[in-house]
Amino acid sequence: MKAAVFQAPGRIQVQEMDVPLIGENDVLLKVRVVGICGSDLHTYRTGLYAFPNQVMGHEFCGEVVDMGHGVHGITRGQRVTGFSATVCGECFWCKRQQFRLCPHLFETYTGYGMPGAMAEYVKITDAVLGTNLFVIPDELTDEDAAMAEPLGTALYAMSRTKPQEADMVMVLGAGTIGNLLMQGLKASSVNRVIVTEVSPHRADLARELGADVVINPQQSADMIETVQSLTGKGDHHFGSGGMADIVYDTAATRHTFNDAVNFVRAGGVVALVGLTEAASTVDVSRIILKDIRIVGALGSIIPRGLDYLRRGLARASPLVTHRFALEEADQAFNTLLRDPVAMKVLLLVS
Repeated sequence: MKAAVFQAPGRIQVQEMDVPLIGENDVLLKVRVVGICGSDLHTYRTGLYAFPNQVMGHEFCGEVVDMGHGVHGITRGQRVTGFSATVCGECFWCKRQQFRLCPHLFETYTGYGMPGAMAEYVKITDAVLGTNLFVIPDELTDEDAAMAEPLGTALYAMSRTKPQEADMVMVLGAGTIGNLLMQGLKASSVNRVIVTEVSPHRADLARELGADVVINPQQSADMIETVQSLTGKGDHHFGSGGMADIVYDTAATRHTFNDAVNFVRAGGVVALVGLTEAASTVDVSRIILKDIRIVGALGSIIPRGLDYLRRGLARASPLVTHRFALEEADQAFNTLLRDPVAMKVLLLVS
């Protein structure tokens, strides 16, 4: 089979590889569509999260072509998505059934420790329907299905913060996750969703997909004053900021963490969703004086993502800006890195 193989920062080569062999509890999928995730881009740019000779890709739609005798509930020809992941079962977190925090998780995760879906075929090990293998509803296109994982990431961030109907919420960054998160928040009927974004294209998409207000920080003389005009003035010990109940940082720049701390009300929640390549700057004293809860969000609820897409609670197709063949993987990554309009870039495999 052909696979796009990460060699070093800035270099991916399409190579011939053996089709994965499956065991009794495994499933072999023919990949139809795979998306480039932000973590994949971090790897391409800096070498984070993967090693040389790694096949990346964990946002995908595939077709079942073979399975072991121990796999139940699926048939050949069905469209599915999912992941491989094995935990140690012995660490502090596994013993408390907090499996996503097992330090060995990514050693066997699809697209990280295990070969991913930027290939003609991908294997799901120890496949269990409804646990790490999910049937794609007939109503969804292959491209929509490949977006269920990033939408599931946005929905997991919401599950960590539990927004309420009366909440005033801010989303910093309107990339793929930011736009999907905004849509999830709107579907949950929060009071208001305010998005910040410097890219005109992404800002327009956020407006089109339902954001109540979109602000360009580069066009605001005083962002605190702008946020206060929208959320109310949030006086707190030894200072003043915004009154947002929850602020989600999906942009993950060096400054957006600190912005989130400034925009949230005293006693509010800041959720860190985007991964950074450089250390962020933040006023720790302000966190203390405002008694803010800081939440990390690592995970994806894929079946909920599929359900939201099926029910029309979120739209993914408007976020897709570029499509490439698998053989053009290096060009696809370069486009995402350099084209200011690029947002979600897909590889059409079969």
